[in-house]
Amino acid sequence: MAGKLRFGQIRGGHASFPLNMGASEQLYGKSGRFVTNDASGRGEVAGAASTALQGHVESGTLTCSSTEGLTVLNCVLDVTAVFRLPLAYDGSAYTVNYSTALNGELCDLVTIDGVQYVNPTTATHELVRIVGGKAMTTAGTAAMLAGIVTGTAGLCLGDGYVDVMINATELYEVAVGA
Repeated sequence: MAGKLRFGQIRGGHASFPLNMGASEQLYGKSGRFVTNDASGRGEVAGAASTALQGHVESGTLTCSSTEGLTVLNCVLDVTAVFRLPLAYDGSAYTVNYSTALNGELCDLVTIDGVQYVNPTTATHELVRIVGGKAMTTAGTAAMLAGIVTGTAGLCLGDGYVDVMINATELYEVAVGA
């Protein structure tokens, strides 16, 4: 079953637009691919400090061009879409494992060693709403989540995942000219 686990959009609407990506952005197939605006209209991988989303880009593992804006990806911004991302849960820094009690809750994203995870431990920016998932069978270690144990950047570790929807109030929250 683990070999068949798919990350990215799993159901829902597909309203989207072509998005020019920032230079050398690294995307992974076994990761979330939510992006935020880099202040120049280009997409960059959203992390813990991101306060708004442009959407979720469609891609497998990919390093974007080193030229700003040269790589163009389809960006889904449909608020009815559901996306599957790995779960950040190590029992120390990331203390919340998935359970059905989390369904409907808002939470943040975190990027660890290039992999974008759902972080149900933190709800500072409330970028995504949890709508399903699977608990990790055992907590990983912080070193495992960072890919230090294997030494492989971009490796998604753990068997937990979280299904989320974009929080519509955090989608492009900055107005033109603001």
